Amino acid sequence: MEFNIGQFQKRIQANARPLYLIFGEEEFLMSEALEIIERTFVSDSARDFNYDSFYAKDTPVSQILDVAETLPMMTPLRVVVVKNIDKWNEGDWDVIMPYIDNPSDTTMVVFTAKGLDKRKKNHKKLLEKAEAVECKKPYDNQIPHWIHFIAQKMGLSADSDSIALLHQFIGSNLSDIQSELQKLSQYIHPRTQIGVRDVIDVVSKIKVQSVFDLSRAIGENDKAKALLCLSQLLSHGQNEVGILSLVSRHVRILRSVKKAQKEGARGSQLAAQVGVSPYFLAEYEQQARDWNEKKIEKTFKALLDTDRALKSSPLSSHIWLENFVIQTCN
Repeated sequence: MEFNIGQFQKRIQANARPLYLIFGEEEFLMSEALEIIERTFVSDSARDFNYDSFYAKDTPVSQILDVAETLPMMTPLRVVVVKNIDKWNEGDWDVIMPYIDNPSDTTMVVFTAKGLDKRKKNHKKLLEKAEAVECKKPYDNQIPHWIHFIAQKMGLSADSDSIALLHQFIGSNLSDIQSELQKLSQYIHPRTQIGVRDVIDVVSKIKVQSVFDLSRAIGENDKAKALLCLSQLLSHGQNEVGILSLVSRHVRILRSVKKAQKEGARGSQLAAQVGVSPYFLAEYEQQARDWNEKKIEKTFKALLDTDRALKSSPLSSHIWLENFVIQTCN
């Protein structure tokens, strides 16, 4: 089952299971799922007696089993969270597997993992036995909704321009968005309304400027500038896959701008339709004039090939990215 806040809440309230597996790339969504479980099944008064959380690589499996098999106190259910079980070795799995086959009906064990190999026997078995909840990275067009959701959880509000600007600056990583919103919350206190000026003032300038410069250089087919910006980003420790993700978003926006323009959208309507701040619209329109459908199609293929290369040969990541820039800005 793919994680959905409302559906997940209803499912666990209607039918609590003894085993849950929460896994996937999006750590923020995994944290949300855990928070829902804790809020639903762990009372403040009994938390010290009936809630335990372990990191798989730091805790002997035998210790986890001892806790999972202990009867709860004052409540009908004990909750045990075991994080990062993808770090377990075969010996650990051998110890835990009998419990997975026959879990206690008075304990809810929640396993988490960033990555699972569904071809492995133990991983496959757990997927079959547990209620599996996959936390995938949201699609780009879902990010404004999540920005609104995270801001609302913090007691903040933001207009559509500020949300579009946050999306533009930070990208699609929900944990990064949460971190920047926390900074914004402190910056605007005691206000709760986030404005465009607040976003510009608070979001990390070095990272934002470098990412924008790279995307802009690629959009303008400026090979030399793009290679320089790429070098600066890598020297500041920017994740290679993250860089590629932001460039992919830039190209998707260029494609959306061309499509919306063909349909007659202009001005604020165009900005809203493609999901960018009006502050940057003119720049996107200018770049889109130089990108025909063939170039966009070839660039998306290059992005896909580069993404595969980065994940299969991470030690050569800078070379793959440089090759992508050279190929695209041709």
